Amino acid sequence: MSGDYLPQELLIQILLWLPPKSLLRFRCVSKSWCSLISSSNFIDIHTRNLPHVTNTRKLIRHCTTTSPREEVYSVFFDNQSSFDRDDDVKIDFPFTSRTKYRIVGSCNGLICLSDDAFSGYAYKIVLWNPSIRRKLTVPLPDIILKNMGYMFVLGFGFDCKANDYKIVRLSYKSARNTSTLPPLVEVYSVKTGAWRHISAPAPMCHISGYFWPQVFVNGAAHWVAYSLNCGQLRSLILSFDMCDEVFREIMLPGCLAGESPWYMGVVVIQDSLSVVDYDKSLNMLSVWVMKDYNVVESWTKQYNIDSEVGLGIMLGVRRNGEVLLTTRNEELVDYDMQTRGSMDLITGGVKNSFFVDTYKESFALLFEGGKTRI
Repeated sequence: MSGDYLPQELLIQILLWLPPKSLLRFRCVSKSWCSLISSSNFIDIHTRNLPHVTNTRKLIRHCTTTSPREEVYSVFFDNQSSFDRDDDVKIDFPFTSRTKYRIVGSCNGLICLSDDAFSGYAYKIVLWNPSIRRKLTVPLPDIILKNMGYMFVLGFGFDCKANDYKIVRLSYKSARNTSTLPPLVEVYSVKTGAWRHISAPAPMCHISGYFWPQVFVNGAAHWVAYSLNCGQLRSLILSFDMCDEVFREIMLPGCLAGESPWYMGVVVIQDSLSVVDYDKSLNMLSVWVMKDYNVVESWTKQYNIDSEVGLGIMLGVRRNGEVLLTTRNEELVDYDMQTRGSMDLITGGVKNSFFVDTYKESFALLFEGGKTRI
């Protein structure tokens, strides 16, 4: 049946619930469908509708320990009773060079990759949409190309007001055993295809490590950070709002503010900002969830995990409450909080190469990006 037999408003509401790969095929139905689905207005509405689509799939990435090493991306169904690989979704990593990428973050199915995994010095930043096989190589600012005495921190997210994907980069000038403040701050916009300096004040705090992943939640990128006042260290969470392009500090629970930021990480649990505190000496980790965003009093201790499998890094929580963890044996496991038992999901992964996030299909980079090689 042609879309000409349906009111335009009803047709749009139906199409909004379909995945991009299907919609791209449906452009062949008629000229009117092609015009509608390819329009920037429809794509903007489809993107805004993504947060309301229930998603039961997770994307898991790891690097193999075999030679030559390969980056493997898998999709799993996250149901209440099972966590099985979705063999219908094939994701081929399209970059064939010897470069080893770190995942900066992901948003709406778009993944931000950087080749700073070992040095902290990014020669290449790439945005990649695996669902529609589009990629965009981001131009690098002159400061990266000309100045080696800097440490760079990256953040990635979506500006819902401008319908634009952005990368924020903080450049800390290196000093003896530390870095100088404030950092230089630049923002890259996919829509404009260019970097620019921002007018908002730069944060007067240090980010604990460029290799820790950031998380994007509530419209902002977040990192674990710290400030020094008269030699006194205070741990906190630094956020950057992608819409307003403003930095904010979020205070941690009192018991964590004095802890080392190098043994903390941020994660998202059920759409809430959360922080993980790792106690390596006790082989234990604790997880705090901020129930109401930016309300310090709402921090709640959600988990204490003491495992015999040899804890690595916590990557997320399944819909049934089981925790996804890496182990010191280079495995990804599904950990049951009640039985304290674990099930191997992926074995033989390079340390710190695991990444877990919700798998979404979107139109991101349909017009801005180029086709990937398959």
